[in-house]
Amino acid sequence: MTQSREWPNNARDARDRAAEAAVEGMRALEPLVDGMREMTETEKLRRAAMALVALQRIARLLESVGACTRP
Repeated sequence: MTQSREWPNNARDARDRAAEAAVEGMRALEPLVDGMREMTETEKLRRAAMALVALQRIARLLESVGACTRP
């Protein structure tokens, strides 16, 4: 039996998880950008923080499979 290759499988997993995080970030930011509903400052801050966490997760996932980023 041929053993599965680790890198392509890990890269696929990182890609998929990064895509899920991107969607989470977009959903958090969309109400802030479209301005269609009133939000408290606390809600705005919470949504911005959620988007930041999603972006950080995307960067870490891509770095884990070789993407070069500056610290």
